[in-house]
Amino acid sequence: MPENTPRLGLFQKYPELGRKLPQMELGNFPTPVHPLKGLGLENVWIKRDDQSSAVYGGNKIRKLEFILAAAGQKQVRHLITVGGIGTHHGLATAIFCDQLGIQCTLLLYYQPVTESVKHSLLLLGQSRVRLIYRRTLWRTMVSYYGIYRLKYPGAYFVYPGGSSTIGNIGYVSAAFELKHQVAQGLVPEPAAVFCPLSSGGTLAGLTLGVQLAGLNTRLIGVRVMPSHLGPFPACTPKTVARQIRHTYGYLKKRCRDLPDISIRLPVILTAYVGAGYGSPTRAGSRADLLMQEKEGIRLDPTYTAKTFAAVLDYCRMHQADRGPVLYWHTYNSVDLSGRVARADRRNLPDCLQTFID
Repeated sequence: MPENTPRLGLFQKYPELGRKLPQMELGNFPTPVHPLKGLGLENVWIKRDDQSSAVYGGNKIRKLEFILAAAGQKQVRHLITVGGIGTHHGLATAIFCDQLGIQCTLLLYYQPVTESVKHSLLLLGQSRVRLIYRRTLWRTMVSYYGIYRLKYPGAYFVYPGGSSTIGNIGYVSAAFELKHQVAQGLVPEPAAVFCPLSSGGTLAGLTLGVQLAGLNTRLIGVRVMPSHLGPFPACTPKTVARQIRHTYGYLKKRCRDLPDISIRLPVILTAYVGAGYGSPTRAGSRADLLMQEKEGIRLDPTYTAKTFAAVLDYCRMHQADRGPVLYWHTYNSVDLSGRVARADRRNLPDCLQTFID
């Protein structure tokens, strides 16, 4: 395994995990980290997970490396997952399932239609994924947790956003990657790391990883979806803490040397959701324009624009005492505009073609 892989720190410190965890290399790691110098703010850095793969970047690649390896270990040839109609998780999963020859079914629910959503749909139409549009989030989850598990008992079910005990290990590993870059002098040890919060896996994995890696860093999740699905909590400090506990328990069972730790409730900012999941906000749009103008980096309205708006507010309010701030950029930056331009909306089911029109 190359010396600079993201698993260097995690598996070097805990080699027993390297022997017991399923692994598959899909991405280009470590991802770069560099300061954002054009914003008029000092000591703000970016972790470029948008460059995690030359095929399709973003934060899903780290999760899929462990998820698809686990599916392969079970010799499963059908994978079922879920997302909004503009899902980056679903698109990344479909792309890599195509590469590996795995059948993929994607259950979809409605989200506000932006240009980013249209592009994701057109790209999904170019893959071999089976698309099932269930309209509402509630109906989609009933299908995912009930109907389809009865219908396809031999399939491998991947949780929304890839946020599962297995998938979260990708971001436990990412924290060790960051620790390695700090040790190399590529970035100062961050006082705070910001990341989007939806399904919770990125925040859960990083929070656990930072503790295990020994970084004195506070993780801050920026919530981009409602906290509850009806009466059920979906995106709260307790749901993220539960993911942290489950991931830690899974690793602890497989590595006797893993230290005992206390699981604390994560820090979550709730003021940036706007009208709901996928709905653009004014603050997010301003953050996107600023980032493109000053740094040449695109943000998306669902996750990263809202998160970076929170970073900007935090830096302006805590200029004197904040220390280094790291924004973990989870959007794909691979230029797929050519593929989008060539895409035929007729490859999509009729019920999804209407969103392109």
